[in-house]
Parts: sequence; C-alpha cells; structure tokens
Amino acid sequence: MIILLDVDGVLVENRAYRAGIQRTTEYFSRRLSLTARAPSDAEIDVFESESITVEWDSCAVVAAALLLARLNAEARSARGRAALAELPRDWWTLLAALPARSAVKHTLDFAALARRVGAAARTTGLLPARAALGFYLDDLRHQDQIPAALAAPLLEQLLGQVYDIDRSPAMQVFQNYALGDGQYGEYYGLPAHVEGPALLQELDTSLLSAEVCQAVLDRRAQGGFHPVVFTARPSRTPLEAGGFGRGYTPESEIGAELAGLAGVPVMGFGKLDWWARRVGQAGSQLVKPSPIHAMAAIAAAKTGLEVESIKAALAAERGSQLRFPLTACAGEVVHVFEDSPSSLRGVAQAVDQLNRLGLGLTLTRHGVAPLGSPKRATLAEAADYVHADVNEGLWEVMRE
Repeated sequence: MIILLDVDGVLVENRAYRAGIQRTTEYFSRRLSLTARAPSDAEIDVFESESITVEWDSCAVVAAALLLARLNAEARSARGRAALAELPRDWWTLLAALPARSAVKHTLDFAALARRVGAAARTTGLLPARAALGFYLDDLRHQDQIPAALAAPLLEQLLGQVYDIDRSPAMQVFQNYALGDGQYGEYYGLPAHVEGPALLQELDTSLLSAEVCQAVLDRRAQGGFHPVVFTARPSRTPLEAGGFGRGYTPESEIGAELAGLAGVPVMGFGKLDWWARRVGQAGSQLVKPSPIHAMAAIAAAKTGLEVESIKAALAAERGSQLRFPLTACAGEVVHVFEDSPSSLRGVAQAVDQLNRLGLGLTLTRHGVAPLGSPKRATLAEAADYVHADVNEGLWEVMRE
C-alpha cells in the first residue's frame, strides 16, 4: 500500500504560509502607498478552492492587482498621468521612484480575483500567474488611463517567472517572511527585504495526531505500507545529489519533521526542479498538479530512490515503457490525501497513465478540509471521500 500525504492543509496547519501571503500583501501595499487590507483566511481558502495553491502564484497575482490600483490612482489626475510616462519599467526601481503621497484607500476583492484567475487557468491550461498575466495585459488593451508601455513590462516581471527567486519579486518577499531574514540570506544569497524570524518556525502546527503518526510509522516498519510526503513546498535536492544547493530550502522536510514523519521519503518541489534543470525543463512543469510529480512520489514511496523515480516518471509521462523503480509498484493500492482538487486530479491522471502502461494500480482519492470550509464542495467533485482531517482518513485506511 502506497500513501501520498500532502503537507499544507493535510499534515500541517500552514499558518506560516497564510501569514506569509498576508504580510507580503501588506508589504507591497505599503511600498505602493495603498491601504489595501490583507486577505482573510476565508479568502485564502477561495484561492485554494480555485486550485491556486502555490503562494508564489497568489502573492504575484495580488501584487499585480495592487500595482494597477496605484497606477490607476496616479492616472486620476492630469499631473499624475503625465508623471506615469516617466516612471521606471523595473519593479524595484519603480517602488523607490514612486512619488511620495498619502496612502490611497483601496479595496481589493480577493475572492473575485481568485475566481477570475482560477477560471482563466482552467480555460488556458496555464499556471495561475501566467493566466493572470494574460487577462491583465488584455485589460490594459481595453483602457486608456495607464500607459501599456509602463504597466506591461512591470506585469511581466511580477507574473512571468514566479518560481524563479532571482526574477520574482513576490517570491522573494514571501520567502523572506517564511524563512526569516537569516535563512533567506543563507539559502538564496540575496539581501533581505525585511528583517524578522522565520514564520515557518513560529506559526506552523501539526495536524497529524501523535497516535496516528506512531501507527503510520509502526505500519511502515512492519513492511508493505509505504507513506511519502508529496508536496509542492520547496525542498532539498534529491538525496543522491547530496540534498544541498542554492535556493533549495528544506521547507518540505521541515513540514515532514513537524508532523513527526522525519525519515519518511519526501518528494518536494526542489527535487523535481533539480532534475528538471538538468534536462532543460522548468520545475513548474513537473510539480503537481502535473501527473509527473505523483508518479515520482509513488515510485519514491516504494523504493526511496529519488532521482531514478523522477526519471521513471518522465519516461512514463511520455508513454515510454515502464522502468524501475515504477515497475516495483506493480499491483499496489494507492491512497492520496490532498486538500487541492487539481492535485487529486493530477494523481488520478498519473495512475491512469501508469495503468495504461500495465502497472495495475488501484487508487482512492481522499480530500481533506475542515467542516464548513469552501474547499469541501470542490474537493467532493474530485475525491472519493472528503474527511474533516487526515487522522480520520488514515485510521480508515489502516483498518483495511
């Protein structure tokens, strides 16, 4: 039996990442002289229900909306419109060069923005930030207040490469808050934008009970029960590569350890990104909801081999013949615990592809969301079961 366990919202109550979204919003609001409030937890739930589950996407989308709000505020006066044409086209230079003014009150409808981005991503098949870039640029073409020659390159900088720490302003600020200024400088070699401790170490708490955690570890030690931490969080490089490298932060491993699952295999974003760079791809092309991530996690759960699992997943996604270590998973029962409908669909696509190649897997999809969460309705469309918490679901699985 193979068990895929998401981290945020499943194993860990991700207070740190939610606080990171809120503080990043406040940071850019302050730098843009706006008084926009930060999104509430309920509004962040709407982003997640729309399958916008990577904070670098959501923070970049919000930063772009705030930028347009400030430029619109400038355009309301003749003097401001004239000044717009002279503003820098580089994001950080722009923030330093914006004319000083009293803070402009701005109300951003985060829920409506999340739904618009989600709909655009579903229609275009693009990642959320890329989908938002498309409709923001289209909006610019249908107005005459903000010069497109100014706004378009700024939007490209905010939304074009949200998974690249050297090119994404939103990722930089969010990671700065998540890791704290010391670890941010250590892992990325970049100057901090803000000072303060790591939110990950201050705010996150485990959702996995000590009793269920011990039962999982006991079943794993007995054999035949193969859990894997399956997350889009940043992570170390693959174990075979030494686990270290610039920008490969141990956020997946921190989540696993907090949940009590240190030593359980981890298939996080960093491992996929490390290999993707070696074959001329981007990590964002491999990470969930891509079925490649799920296939790599299934293989790593059974064997602990990370690089070979990723290579086998890429071969399977191309429709090539099955290769080890995926072949070691033949006939397995797979359970996935997720709080994201798109990730559940990605796992289903992965299993379908592996079964077309003859692996003979059986999949059960478990959605996880608290009672009253708006995510429960969208999870129900993609899951076989929806649980109030991961403990409830794992107990049922371990009774099989």
